[in-house]
Amino acid sequence: MFRPVCLTLLLALCGTSLQAARPRPAEASTPAARDAAWQQHQRMERESPARGLRWRSIGPTVQGGRVVDVEMVPGQPASFYVAYASGGVWKTVNHGGSFEPLTDQLFNTVVGDIAVDPQAPDTLWVGMGEPNAARSNYGGNGVYLSRDGGRSFEHKGLADSDRIARVLVDPRNSRRVFVAAAGKLYSPGGSRGVFLTEDGGASWRQVLKGENDWTGASDLIMDPRDPDTLYAALWDRKRTPWQFTESGPGSALYKSHDGGRSWTKLASFPAGQGVGRIGLSISPARPDTVYASVDLWRELPAELRHAGDRPLSPKRLKAMSKEEFLRQDPDELEAFVRAADLPADVDGARLLAGVKEGSITLDQLRSRLLDANAALFDADIWGLTIWRSDDAGTQWRRTHERPLRNVTYTYGYFFGQVRVDPQDAERVYALGVPLIVSSDGGKSWSGYANHRDVHVDHHALWIDPQDPKRILLGNDGGLDISYDRGVTWRKLDAQPVGQFYTIHADMAEPYNVYGGLQDNGTMRGSSRTRWEYGQDWTTLSGGDGAFVAVDGEGRHTYTGYQFGNYMRHDADGKRSEVRPRSSIGEAPLRYNWMTPVMVSPHNPQVLYFAANRLFRSFDKAKSFQPISPDLSRTRERGNVPFGTITTLSESTRRFGQVAVGTDDGQLHVSRDGGLSWQDVGDGLPQDRWVSRVEWSHHVEGRLYASLNGYRQDDDRAYLYVSEDFGRNWRPIASGLPAEPINVVREDTVTPELLYVGTDRGVYASMDRGASWMALDGGLPNVPVHDLFVHVRDRELIAGTHGRSAWVLDLLPLQERVRGPRSALLQLFHLDAVQADRNWRREPDPWFDRSEYLPSLRGTLWSAAGGRVQLSLVDGNGKALARFEREAVPGLNSFEWDLRLEPELVLAAEQEALQKLPEADRDQLRHRRYSESVRLGHRLYPLPGKYRLRAEAQGASAETPLEIKAPRAFEPRLSPPLKRRGEGMETVRTQTEPLPHPRAGSRGRALTLPGR
Repeated sequence: MFRPVCLTLLLALCGTSLQAARPRPAEASTPAARDAAWQQHQRMERESPARGLRWRSIGPTVQGGRVVDVEMVPGQPASFYVAYASGGVWKTVNHGGSFEPLTDQLFNTVVGDIAVDPQAPDTLWVGMGEPNAARSNYGGNGVYLSRDGGRSFEHKGLADSDRIARVLVDPRNSRRVFVAAAGKLYSPGGSRGVFLTEDGGASWRQVLKGENDWTGASDLIMDPRDPDTLYAALWDRKRTPWQFTESGPGSALYKSHDGGRSWTKLASFPAGQGVGRIGLSISPARPDTVYASVDLWRELPAELRHAGDRPLSPKRLKAMSKEEFLRQDPDELEAFVRAADLPADVDGARLLAGVKEGSITLDQLRSRLLDANAALFDADIWGLTIWRSDDAGTQWRRTHERPLRNVTYTYGYFFGQVRVDPQDAERVYALGVPLIVSSDGGKSWSGYANHRDVHVDHHALWIDPQDPKRILLGNDGGLDISYDRGVTWRKLDAQPVGQFYTIHADMAEPYNVYGGLQDNGTMRGSSRTRWEYGQDWTTLSGGDGAFVAVDGEGRHTYTGYQFGNYMRHDADGKRSEVRPRSSIGEAPLRYNWMTPVMVSPHNPQVLYFAANRLFRSFDKAKSFQPISPDLSRTRERGNVPFGTITTLSESTRRFGQVAVGTDDGQLHVSRDGGLSWQDVGDGLPQDRWVSRVEWSHHVEGRLYASLNGYRQDDDRAYLYVSEDFGRNWRPIASGLPAEPINVVREDTVTPELLYVGTDRGVYASMDRGASWMALDGGLPNVPVHDLFVHVRDRELIAGTHGRSAWVLDLLPLQERVRGPRSALLQLFHLDAVQADRNWRREPDPWFDRSEYLPSLRGTLWSAAGGRVQLSLVDGNGKALARFEREAVPGLNSFEWDLRLEPELVLAAEQEALQKLPEADRDQLRHRRYSESVRLGHRLYPLPGKYRLRAEAQGASAETPLEIKAPRAFEPRLSPPLKRRGEGMETVRTQTEPLPHPRAGSRGRALTLPGR
């Protein structure tokens, strides 16, 4: 029996004693440590025995991804660059018809801003680290420079800037470049403010510094007629895991008249406490007119506050008396119950009765309105404000009298961009959840780009200075272009730049991959998706996609979005809400931004749901019961939900054996389905986010845990294993670079194999953590948020936060661990290839598409590397094709187009014919290769059994390959239409009533009971 009061007290006492003994890591990583980790990462990539294994990108592309900047190439109207927040910089040379990634091998793929040198179109500057201050934004390592249009890059310093908001190149002097550095998000210090180089990046000096160690620069603009005149916005902001402080005394606007050498604070502009992120823009049409967007965290006057459009809104309830509440319309009460996320067993009538009799108080209701999701949108602050100066910054005024509601809500820190039409200084664009526009200098505003195919959450806007009707718009959904000033839009989303939070898969054939993406909901796609050919994924639900759970029967899929809002999707298309809630008299539950859920591996009807307590359902989420107390320990309560469960795992070896980790560093285990819990965090670092717990698939008491210091700007790798259900822990991160770990997975086939996903890639251990190797062949240096090991198909799926989803064949790794390792050369299992009747036809001269031609994917091991000769050998031992591949020492992925060599094939066929009776030799079924040559077909293997042979440096290896027969012909004739009732035996008409079966004598019915 679960006893919450006693158990909570016991856990609190145990937690206090253990907490005191747990080590507290040092805060923040130094630039030297980050550089050392980067060097180690590169070295491990070069030396990894698995570097020849290639990941396969499977999309999606349809959702786009967060765009932070767009820059055109001067003099080349078809060419431009697009920078994604965590997807890197891409380039198009054909108006967006196709794009090429440029920065996959830099420190990471996280970008803040880019700039093209006006005097040198092939010169591209990249400022790393996203300046948006949301919970999943990453930092970088300074500035990079390319002099050849993005083909190569060199690092140009400012490694400690972490997040760069703007890069400006002096149009008169390519060696003078300005950088506005926002600085670290979770810790003070580092390189913040405005920096200038006058030697092309060889050296930098700080020309504008904030008032304190939390103040960085949020924007920087240059007067188009005088590059020595600059405006710089400084922003005082800081984050902790539980609190975001959007403004501070250092927020202000500055101006320089001498090319950035000296600066003056603009006195008439809003500054100090309450002033959040500032964005700037200036129009060449009238350079004395300057616009600024300000995320203003100052309270609205009472007369400007909006209590909502419902008579019973959260804001109205704050001042409502009991008598007023009891007079409310029943329909409004029911709407309030649903909007306020009250327990499912409470409806409008019950709420009214409870308030009337006093069992429910208005104070209890008010406490329930502190829901984290609602708090994103409801606050009596100005929020987005637009300011204007018409005298080059001397005097400033707010352009609008009333608040610009529902544009940036309470998260203006995520936006902060304003743009002015280059030919019309009165036309202004402000970017937020919607994009809004003013044609009268900011006095009045209207919605813009409200097209059904244009995403929301806008971050970048480029307006063609020669033709302002041509606009490029970047948002959380990718890139859109308009040629008619926003009347119509075309999506340019052909890039796999999705930002996955989680990844999952089912057991379909081929299996489907699921995942939750930043502001793009939950999506599903085939594991065989070829996004390059236009194949894509399907959206299941919206919001910021969270965890996904799929039952083993394939009948129910659970998807959710931020702060624990989940639903169940049934196979028949029905959707049901999934969300445990506390009763009105209890404290509201705390849900993490990414609230964990999972279906029990032992019973598809059992679902676990983790808030700050763990809940379990035995009826497919129709009802929930709490099976734990509050498993967090912190008392920190800010404007970000904290003290929540972040990860959970149920053992595949034992039902009810559950491990749970929290954001405040707690780790608990229950071995009896939640009846009792043990605090097992002793020996683990204190105050570090538990990013993943993972029970072993092979040993019942073995438990893995990864912790993450991202929210303390701590890059170290925290990874541990316990062999005794968490009572004792052993660190196993030695050999990994200092990169925060987001996920750890144990291989489902081989217990020695482990995988971790970090903020820069994927690593594997073949000896349970004693040593590590990079596992990122072809994978960009992108944050990997989640990994999934497919037990049947023996593949690893990576959900990256910036470059969508990828798949890697694990079978070769598993076989290397399980088998002998002394082989000089080894070929691994090849999947059978399904032949197609279209193989035996002449290539179409007009519509032949290479992507639909057959190919074979395989893996080989080469101890020494070098050239490897491969041959396809038939059942008679005759080679039908030969091809070579260059191998690196270790595992190597390869592809082959299955094309046979005519002279080898015809010789083998002729030899096979000689073994047949003479009467059969002329039959075409024995001469298919020669017939294909005669008819001009491509030559592919006929259905049958073959062997692929590899030879190199005196060593050889073989593996079987089956070519399956083409699928059977479909019937040409369908069965004729059969009408309902036709073909049945004719029923005779009965003129006399039939005797009842229980009749006692002919024609005489028995009396039945109850008649």
